[in-house]
Amino acid sequence: MDRGARVVERLKGPVATLPVCFTEDGEVHFSAMKKYVDWLCDQGVSTVLLTYGYSQFAWLSDDDIWRLTADLAGVIAGRCVFIASTGWWPPKQCREFLKHADGAGVDTVKVQINPWLIMPGGTDEKGAFFRKYHDTIQDAATIPLTLWCNYFGTPAVPVDVIAEMAKDPQIIACKNDDHPFYYYYDLIRATRDEDFAVISGGQMRNFVFGYQVGSPAYLSAVVDFRPENALEFYDLLVAGRIDDAWQWVYRYEEPCFKLWMPLKSHRWIHAVMEMHGLYPNRLPGAFDSPLTDEECARVRREMEEVYGPIKKIEL
Repeated sequence: MDRGARVVERLKGPVATLPVCFTEDGEVHFSAMKKYVDWLCDQGVSTVLLTYGYSQFAWLSDDDIWRLTADLAGVIAGRCVFIASTGWWPPKQCREFLKHADGAGVDTVKVQINPWLIMPGGTDEKGAFFRKYHDTIQDAATIPLTLWCNYFGTPAVPVDVIAEMAKDPQIIACKNDDHPFYYYYDLIRATRDEDFAVISGGQMRNFVFGYQVGSPAYLSAVVDFRPENALEFYDLLVAGRIDDAWQWVYRYEEPCFKLWMPLKSHRWIHAVMEMHGLYPNRLPGAFDSPLTDEECARVRREMEEVYGPIKKIEL
């Protein structure tokens, strides 16, 4: 089994997407991030991911991304799959990052093309640019690559382009941030005969659907602070208990979305991470204010109605 296929074999279940912890000075709190990721590995989470939006790359320097990638790879040390991500960089910079991630021990890199580069034009033009960008970078290192398909600037990257790229053993997965049902389904079906994983970009309700047609992994904020719940949900699907998995969605995921949307997801998740003792503060990053004490008290009450008493974890 080649390197890429080995990663695909392990790429199953909940993916913990990492909200970056910041210090009072607005710098990346590297020590807190390392402790948190170590805890995730100990909880049995199979995959962790750094990504542009949820990990707030817009507030990170290139040096921050380089260092965070290496630091977390060292902590993970093969205990789970680590998906690192590029910034919105030109090909030359991406090539250097692929070498860096490969040397650090990352399992796969999600290549994030700046949407503004491929927004103009039609479907064929977008597909040709998408393929050319990857052709330009991928020989920089032998590290497996994960594609990023996003809805920013329609039309979507054509499914047949992704299907053709999936035949390359170095290109092993795709994080779907385009249409959560139609495009997601088409990607899964088009790549079903390859060693290729189509990862649901969000919401467990999407994964209930996607798992049944071949998607192996999914993102959800719940895994960040309650990995046991996320793993239980995945186990229900593996066991074929689809009705029970839906009940899990109704019980845990739906209330979360109702709680976090009015408060902005980044502010909400940082407050929840602090409540659980996973981060030392609730600071969401530059120019964005943390939840007030009153808002945090409300979130705690609402969270405990869903999940039961919150007990602070000692990292």
